Amino acid sequence: MQELTFETILRLPQMELKKRLKAELKSRGYPVTNKPGYLYAEGTIPVLLVAHMDTVHRQPVEQICYSEDRAVAMSPQGIGGDDRCGVWMILQILHTASCHVLFCEDEEVGCVGAKKFTSGSLRPQVNYIVELDRRGSNDAVFYRCDNPEFEGFVTSFGFETASGSCSDISYIAPYLETAAVNISCGYYCEHQRHEYICLEEMELNAARVAQMVTQQTEHFEYRERQDSFFGGRAYQYSMWDTAFERETYKWLSPLPKEAKIKLGTAELIMPHAKIDRQRKVHRYIPELSAAVLTENAVAIMPNGKKPVYDTKKSKCHKVIPLAQALELLRCK
Repeated sequence: MQELTFETILRLPQMELKKRLKAELKSRGYPVTNKPGYLYAEGTIPVLLVAHMDTVHRQPVEQICYSEDRAVAMSPQGIGGDDRCGVWMILQILHTASCHVLFCEDEEVGCVGAKKFTSGSLRPQVNYIVELDRRGSNDAVFYRCDNPEFEGFVTSFGFETASGSCSDISYIAPYLETAAVNISCGYYCEHQRHEYICLEEMELNAARVAQMVTQQTEHFEYRERQDSFFGGRAYQYSMWDTAFERETYKWLSPLPKEAKIKLGTAELIMPHAKIDRQRKVHRYIPELSAAVLTENAVAIMPNGKKPVYDTKKSKCHKVIPLAQALELLRCK
C-alpha cells in the first residue's frame, strides 16, 4: 500500500481520511480500533499521540500553492493545517517510535471525538500524552494540567510554555489521569482562508517529538490547576479526600497482604485496599463497585518501603467522593 502523502492528507474529507488512516495503520502492523468519533491504534511505547482529522474549511482542498522556495504552503480553499499538520507529523513519528495513536473527529465543533473516546471503554496506560495541534513553531501548551516535572521534561527539548483555551487533550488528559501537552505544528492564521504552513517547522517539530518519545520516563500524573480565590483555597484535611468532588476513574493495583496501612501513628485494617500509580491509598467498596481515596493514609511494607504499583495486576476502577459513597451505602 502506498503511504499517505502530505498533499493527500490535506485534500481528503474527514471521513475519507479516517478510512485511509485506518488502512495506513493496519499496513504498519498496528491493531486498530475504529469507533464513531475516533480511531485508536495501540503501540508499544507508553506515549499517546493525538491529532484531529477535521478542519474548519467546508470546501475540500483542491489547489495547493507553494512559495518560490517551497518552504510555505497555502490553498485558496484554506489549507487546513489545523490539524492536518498534526496527522502528518504523527505518521512520521511512527516511522521511528511505535507510540499509541488517537485520531479524533470534529475537534473544531467542540472536541466531539475526544468526548466520545472518554465515554468509551478504552483506557491505554501511557506515561504522557502529546497532542500535535498548535499553531506556530515552538509552543508547548498544557491547558489545566499543572505538573511542573512534566513541563520541565517537555521544555528540555527546546519548546516554550504557552497558554491556550481548549483542545482534545483538555478532555483526554483528566480521563486518563495523565499529563498532556499540545505542541506547535508549523501552521499560522488558522481558521482563515489565508492559513499557511511553514513546512520546515512542521518537519522539525515532528523530529523533536520523535526524539522526546523515545526517552524513558516514569508516568507523569495529570494534576488539575487549582484556581485561586481571595489568595487561596480552603480544604478540609482528614482521612478522606473531601476535595474530590466528582467521579473519576483510576488504575488501581491491589496491595500485597503483608502491607500495612498507617494514618499518623495508627495502623489501620483496611479490607480491599489498593494503590494508584502515585501510591496513594484507596479503599475499594465491593457493594458500590467503586473506590474512595484515603487522603492521609500511607501503605508501608514490612521493610519500611512503599509497596510497588503492579501494572500487570492493576484494573480500572471508578473512584467516588466519600460523601457520595456514604449516601449510596445508606440507600442499600
